[in-house]
Amino acid sequence: MSVKYIIFDMDGTLLDSLSVWADSDREFISDLGHNYDPVHSLAMKKMHFDSACDYLVETFSLPFSSREAGRRILEIVEHRYLNGIPLKDGAEEFIKAAHKAGIKMCIATSNKKSLAEGALQGLGIMKYMEFVLTSDEVGCGKESPMIFLKAAEMLGGTPDQTAVFEDSIHAVMSAREAGFHVVGVYDPLCEDEFAEIEKNAHRTIKSFTELTEL
Repeated sequence: MSVKYIIFDMDGTLLDSLSVWADSDREFISDLGHNYDPVHSLAMKKMHFDSACDYLVETFSLPFSSREAGRRILEIVEHRYLNGIPLKDGAEEFIKAAHKAGIKMCIATSNKKSLAEGALQGLGIMKYMEFVLTSDEVGCGKESPMIFLKAAEMLGGTPDQTAVFEDSIHAVMSAREAGFHVVGVYDPLCEDEFAEIEKNAHRTIKSFTELTEL
């Protein structure tokens, strides 16, 4: 196919950052005297940030609001994001090649916009992106294709002209069902999902170095 537009997920797709959220979840929960289980981080990965904070407050019966939980987590995460989270192998080279080929690109993320833009600016690739669109801005997580449809509209394209790069099975499925060309990206922290991603994505990669064409 001939791809004219690309929508990238950020965490676990372009950035090797999922461990940052898991480590921050563990630190936040453990400091409050609760036992951390990776299942909590996996559950929250499917949510946008505010919903994840609601989940933590409810799951652990925290004595403060979701807003306060979010503030505390962001304090932990922000330092790590703005001080050198690496790109996935081959991602920078692929982005530069796509830009040179005239492909318009953007980010669609469940992360906070300030963190996403800060991390991408620090890595020198924000300049290749048209914009960052967040789940908060569209009002739902990636179990719905709304964020992908809105991003495609903002890029000026349609799903059949657009590739979506994702590392989560729920996002892969919603993007495919909406008519996008879906590339599933392997991340070690989502290894249990990868077999399902292989079944549902149009193609999968374990490294961006595998991509010579879409």
